[in-house]
Amino acid sequence: MSFNDPSLNSIILWFAAVTSLLTIFVIFTLLVICLIKRRRFVDVSPETEDDHRHRRREPQSQGVNASVIAAFPTFSYKLDNNDLEGNSQEIECPVCLGLIPKDAVIKVLPNCKHMFDEECIARWLESHTTCPVCRRMAEPMSSTGDKVLESIV
Repeated sequence: MSFNDPSLNSIILWFAAVTSLLTIFVIFTLLVICLIKRRRFVDVSPETEDDHRHRRREPQSQGVNASVIAAFPTFSYKLDNNDLEGNSQEIECPVCLGLIPKDAVIKVLPNCKHMFDEECIARWLESHTTCPVCRRMAEPMSSTGDKVLESIV
């Protein structure tokens, strides 16, 4: 058998054709798989969310009433400069994760006694009904705010 033999040429052509078709089939299959996987990770808009029964629609949460937020006890935050042991530390607001500045107004949630920067917790409670730290309900005080402050100090 030499390269000029017609039977060898037909075998080479047949092998090249089968290899080409197999390569095209594998590439096409990989593209289809990639498109299917990509489609799974695309965010579903709220209008089409009902079409996808495997996704659960989260209820729109209403925040706490502004008058209730205003009723939570507040106090002025001051660092203790007389602390001889150096235990006085700046505290971090759990909502914005920033340090609470000196002389800032601190708001206390009565149920859990967690403290927050007044502006940050007001923004949080506009769209949430729970404490951002412990997830207890942020409810109005049943007694005076002085008792809450006394239990903190």
